[in-house]
Amino acid sequence: MRELLALIPENSRKFIAFLCENDALHSLSKISHYLRLSHVTTRRIAYEFQSLGFVKSYDIGRAKIVMPTEKLKEVCNALAQ
Repeated sequence: MRELLALIPENSRKFIAFLCENDALHSLSKISHYLRLSHVTTRRIAYEFQSLGFVKSYDIGRAKIVMPTEKLKEVCNALAQ
């Protein structure tokens, strides 16, 4: 699994690592601030992972909330081993 993780771009790896470490709900602006990425880049990564089934995104007011799914948690557990 670590070999596959090495193939994806660094920003996407940062996004996965952040969601693996922090299991709670997070807004895209909070994630982009913590990872020091632009909001557009963070949004693009979130949409990409949403299409893969790793995260679910919800619009709450003007904020977009990202929630990790069980599929991402399985990837996190595989990476932890």
